[in-house]
Amino acid sequence: MTSWRLLTHGAGSPAQNMAVDEALLRNVTAPVLRLYEWSVPAVSLGYFQPAALAGERPFVRRYTGGGLVDHAHDVTYTIVLPRSHPWMEMSAPESYCHIHRGVQAALKACGIASELTPAAHAVESDACFAKPVKFDIVAPTGKLSGAAQRRTREGLLHQGSILLPDPARNTGLRAGFAKAFTAHLELPVEPSELTAEEVARAEELERERYATEAWNRAR
Repeated sequence: MTSWRLLTHGAGSPAQNMAVDEALLRNVTAPVLRLYEWSVPAVSLGYFQPAALAGERPFVRRYTGGGLVDHAHDVTYTIVLPRSHPWMEMSAPESYCHIHRGVQAALKACGIASELTPAAHAVESDACFAKPVKFDIVAPTGKLSGAAQRRTREGLLHQGSILLPDPARNTGLRAGFAKAFTAHLELPVEPSELTAEEVARAEELERERYATEAWNRAR
């Protein structure tokens, strides 16, 4: 079984964070689990959402769909899979559920109980965490985690966010996330760094796409 690359990154700008994610997808040869943080309390918009939803807050448009995510207090992770990976044989809902089982294991390791919602809640909202959909992770306090995906000829990009009721527990969740996630899903993992090619592609994408008004205000 091919080892997963584990990338652990500190705080990056909104444009940089999204550029790295897409660069990993464009250059993917092995499965990737990436954990990262935000240098400013920005929001990310789903690919199809209007820029006006961000208001006056710093924002970036994601390459994936879904709703607006406020990254002021969340824990964010990304999964990237090549087309040849076995999980690519799953439907989008199946892969979403499978990945969220691993996220649940990470939450459980922090003493946080959760469940997967069996169906979308009957609520309309542009905000991701105000609108649980099927296989999102929820608790009595509300939605804890959601994600969005995009499949391309290169593979799968899965961008996830976890919002705990008490942000003071984020540090512990980040520290133990990879171990609990990979153990539950029985994934071999090796710490990794961005390759020179990935760095160059990310810098290009940040400069020409994610840091531009043309991309972020396209709608």
